[in-house]
Amino acid sequence: MNVKKIRYIALALLVAAFCSCQKEPSTSDLHRDYLVYTAHDTGANFTAIDTYYVPDSILIIGNSNKTEYWKDADAMAIIGTVVEKMNHAGYTRTENKNAANVGIQLSYVRKVTYFVGYDSPYWWWYYPYYWTPGYWGDWAGWHYPYSVYYGYTAGSLLLEMLDLQADQQSGKKLTVLWDSFIGGLLTSDTSLNQQRTIAAVKQAFDQSPYLSK
Repeated sequence: MNVKKIRYIALALLVAAFCSCQKEPSTSDLHRDYLVYTAHDTGANFTAIDTYYVPDSILIIGNSNKTEYWKDADAMAIIGTVVEKMNHAGYTRTENKNAANVGIQLSYVRKVTYFVGYDSPYWWWYYPYYWTPGYWGDWAGWHYPYSVYYGYTAGSLLLEMLDLQADQQSGKKLTVLWDSFIGGLLTSDTSLNQQRTIAAVKQAFDQSPYLSK
């Protein structure tokens, strides 16, 4: 056995010994990051959408049976981020809800969990005091044109793009063209929560390139 081969064997044994002493990568810190999930109607023609309407507050889905809206400076900053990203994508904001092609609904889930499925898309059905599809027009409920199953947990922000130009008739459902679920936003630091929320909203648009006109 020549010297060069001996060196190769020694090096291989050294690497193996080093690797065997290393711990498996820890996944304990993964829960510290937020989650941004997005989905869309693959049949939607986003380039045909021109105008959008977004309310001046964020709906709170919680344990209260009273209507709750989030309207402070933090809420305005979050809405402002949505407006900024929508405008940058080529859409025009309008204050006339009836003239808008789509509506952007923002909802914040606090200390409750819901599961969304194709068969029961109106996920806050048991909270009639909150915004209903009727807020947007003569609609019977929500309709996702794709199957969706996941949980909304405490500290989650929901973004939904609703098709307001579809034919409105009794019993017809309001189609959700784009949907984003942002989870894991709550920490013990209020300022950090806001930073994470703003960053997550931007990420939702960044990972949805099909929204750009």
